[in-house]
Amino acid sequence: MRNYFLVAGLLVASSAFAQQPPAAAVETAPVEKRELAPHITVTGQVRSRAAADLSASVAGRLAWVAEPGTRVGKNGVVARLDTDELKLQELELAARVKRGEINQASLAREAERLKGLGTAVSRMQLEQSEAARDLAAADLEIARATHSQMRDRLARAELRTPFGGVVSERIKRAGEEVARGEVVARLLDPETLEIRLFLPLRHVRAIKAGDTVKVKFDGGEGNARVRGIVPAGDARSQSFEVLVDLPPRGRLPSGSVIQVELPLGEPQSLLAVPRDALVIRAEGLAVFRVGPDNKVQRLIVTTGIADGDWVAVEGMLLASDTVVVRGAENLHDGASVKVIGTRTSWTHSAALPARSSR
Repeated sequence: MRNYFLVAGLLVASSAFAQQPPAAAVETAPVEKRELAPHITVTGQVRSRAAADLSASVAGRLAWVAEPGTRVGKNGVVARLDTDELKLQELELAARVKRGEINQASLAREAERLKGLGTAVSRMQLEQSEAARDLAAADLEIARATHSQMRDRLARAELRTPFGGVVSERIKRAGEEVARGEVVARLLDPETLEIRLFLPLRHVRAIKAGDTVKVKFDGGEGNARVRGIVPAGDARSQSFEVLVDLPPRGRLPSGSVIQVELPLGEPQSLLAVPRDALVIRAEGLAVFRVGPDNKVQRLIVTTGIADGDWVAVEGMLLASDTVVVRGAENLHDGASVKVIGTRTSWTHSAALPARSSR
């Protein structure tokens, strides 16, 4: 009987040991005191500071328009109007000027001749001759002005650029009729780019020209300078415009959409954990702290400022603690864990963009 109870006890102990779950494999990271700053992340768009809609200065039929992507220098030609009719009108006006010059010279000589005759010519005849001479001179000035206007129209039949750049869009094509002021093509300078973004009006006092911000784009990230702020807010969107220079190493085409991280306050020294340490449960956010006996303790935390991979937390944590950052999904309070790795270097997200003094 005694042997029976001994064997039964061993079986029960063995069964209980077999039912204990194995230690969960986890990855950990230390809790750290870090310099974190409040910020807002907004979407911005790259655009050229030098961009223009080029419109026709005179009405007419287009003879040629530059292809999109064509690079032109300052005062370069991007479109030409058919000038055959204008040239014929210019020839007619030039002839009118020549005719006016001949007529004015003839009348001037006649007035001088009558004046030289003295008393042989009545005063009325002399005054009529001088009046005809003066009217011819005025008509000649009108003809010359009209001729100059036509030459100006001929010169403006070539659509020229106010700055060097690239034809970004062709609105009209050769053969189409255009009215004066109608847009024919669009031009931009790809070398003078900036980031344009809009912020909520409540942050208008938090950002100023000269501040440094973090810019994230496909292929990398970098720091950039706030070039200017347009303080006039939009009443409908309740936002204001911020202009940011491109990062020194950022070569992005106009129209690219990127993320801009703008600081809203001075950095603060706060207790922080990696984002991966946060576990969402019905009770709220929590982290699992690993004890010296390799058992975890679930601690409820509240989050604060976030910066990159790090989030400020408040709760029963110390800077010397270690928390689970991978494998915490199925853990429970008091569970045994097996640490298979520790993240010790987070330098890729630790750096904060410099902020100019206020």
